[in-house]
Amino acid sequence: FLTVYSSNTAVVLTPYKRDEQPHRCTLPACADTVTNVKTTSTAPLSVILNIQPHHTLAYNESAGYLNYDVWRQMPGYLVDDMRVRRSFPNHPDIRKTTDTLRISFSEVAGDSHVDGKYAHKVYGFLQPLLTGYHAFAFNISGVTASYGLELWLSNSTSPLHTRKILTVEHSYSPPKVEQPEWWQFWKSTPTVRPPHLIAEVYTSEEIWLDAGSPYYIEFLEKAFDGSVVVELEWKPPGSCNHIQIKSYSFLQAVQLSNVNANNYVISPMATMLQRPLPSNVLQNHKRVSFIGEINFSTTDLDVLPYCNFTAHYATRRTLTQRQVHEQVFVSGIYPPDETINWDLRHFKIRRGEYVIQEKVVKQIVNVYNTALNSSTKHRGSVEEVHYVEESRNLHHGSRFLLEFGVRLNGQSDLVHTSEYVYLPAKSNQLCHTANFNWEHNVFIYLIVSLKNLGIWTTHLIHNIEHIQRVTKDFNVELVIVDFESSDLNVEAELSKSSLPKWHYIKKSGPFSRAGGLQAALDYVTDPNSIVLTLDMHLAIPPGFVNYARKHVVKGKMALAPMFFRLDKGYTEVHIQGFWEPYTFGIFGMYKSDWDVIGGFNTERYTHKWGEEDVDVAARCMNHGYEIFRIRYPGFLHYYHSRKGLWDSKQ
Repeated sequence: FLTVYSSNTAVVLTPYKRDEQPHRCTLPACADTVTNVKTTSTAPLSVILNIQPHHTLAYNESAGYLNYDVWRQMPGYLVDDMRVRRSFPNHPDIRKTTDTLRISFSEVAGDSHVDGKYAHKVYGFLQPLLTGYHAFAFNISGVTASYGLELWLSNSTSPLHTRKILTVEHSYSPPKVEQPEWWQFWKSTPTVRPPHLIAEVYTSEEIWLDAGSPYYIEFLEKAFDGSVVVELEWKPPGSCNHIQIKSYSFLQAVQLSNVNANNYVISPMATMLQRPLPSNVLQNHKRVSFIGEINFSTTDLDVLPYCNFTAHYATRRTLTQRQVHEQVFVSGIYPPDETINWDLRHFKIRRGEYVIQEKVVKQIVNVYNTALNSSTKHRGSVEEVHYVEESRNLHHGSRFLLEFGVRLNGQSDLVHTSEYVYLPAKSNQLCHTANFNWEHNVFIYLIVSLKNLGIWTTHLIHNIEHIQRVTKDFNVELVIVDFESSDLNVEAELSKSSLPKWHYIKKSGPFSRAGGLQAALDYVTDPNSIVLTLDMHLAIPPGFVNYARKHVVKGKMALAPMFFRLDKGYTEVHIQGFWEPYTFGIFGMYKSDWDVIGGFNTERYTHKWGEEDVDVAARCMNHGYEIFRIRYPGFLHYYHSRKGLWDSKQ
């Protein structure tokens, strides 16, 4: 068959056999009549000329709209960077409608496009006027460094049937310019970053659409450090070029007046990468592979002699807040991980763990094996060294945390150990620290104080949910102290979560981090449980909770891990930043030890934000506790603006 469709723009010839899919060819748009019709096919065809107009729809020029969501200050340049943000897709900064598929951030958000880090989502229903094959195209222009685009189209009105039909990823790095030496800056000319002008078109495959049938469509754009204009165009049947998609083809997905975080259209592509954090930063970290990505059960084999251990560097003294940072001592690790190489910037204080020499680890393994084979309880050998951690005192010796995979005689499976041992100075005899051990199943309270941080509150809840799904560790309770948040019903959010244990405390008045955390401390009554303060804006790795158990020792040691503070515009997908050495905001102790130091100073830090954590650390040291400080892989802090945080007066 050969069906000929005519319109005011083109003539489309469609030759095909009865049992074949149609074959298409398009004549020039200037053709008004068809004469001397020929086909290149060698197969004999019975030709029927059936000239008819395209199927058209009645439309209203001003009737069509699509939904348009905008996120300000969204880090990254890939669409995947949008998906790992907890504000996507439910919490845009701007939610409106549009009658065009031309995206220009400056036209949407005015002067709020800080540093050009923004994201867009346009979605709704597309209703074609013509039946036939359509091709889509991104027409891109402007000045930009990097951007990512995706177009998703359903074969129906259901977002569940959506597939990606067009994607663009473009990364641009300006030429490196040599900077003058520091003493030459006063006379040097500032280097101006050259603009990157673009004018590009990317096209999709051809897709069959039926006239009058609505199709769910979703257009995602992520740009970074630049200004880009993107227009989504199409080439309908009979057209020789890609043209603008007119608004009469649009159908709005939902009425915006009825939209909230729970009922508007959320498509699979918008949530497919809403993966719990962190993600790729955990790859190739041998430390994490044991400490929590897989929930190993650990056993103390009790093969070493017992001895008492004293941290001679942790003695009672009177320290000011300025002196606290200098009194947290360095620890060593083995095997090394990538945290050694991550940027520590210019902080010239004693920070960052060192790598224990392999010969030292081998010596420890040999001593352990000797003790193991001399034991009356167990016989076997160390087959795997998961992790070794050293806290060294040059005059007295070293304390080690040993995590081994041990093969006991007659057993097929490895036994995993995680225990503290002590190696006195000038000795080759390990001993088990009788007075310095970690409790494997101790209950942990994670406490946080907040106000009007709805997106990050949801993120925190999801993060803890993921930790429990991965580790099956349910000896954890999340305690949230809320100063009358107006942007989220925090208690309702906790109620609908999968967390088996949580507690909500509502407080009135101006926000106080110290006051809120102290209220959470007062809620905890079990002196034999660990209480760990958290900050918002964190990515907490799955193994971190058990890691806290290992580094909080009752009456002896508190934990204050460093996190990796991401620079503005970066995520766990694209990492850049530094290890933060000047905060003790994440702080864990036994409840009985919190009581000893007096908790938080709520009188001095009534409504003041900052320094309440350093005050806690100073009083902890002044009571003779050791504070363990180390960089934990994948423990990230997202960049955020402090503008309007908690209360406008602060």
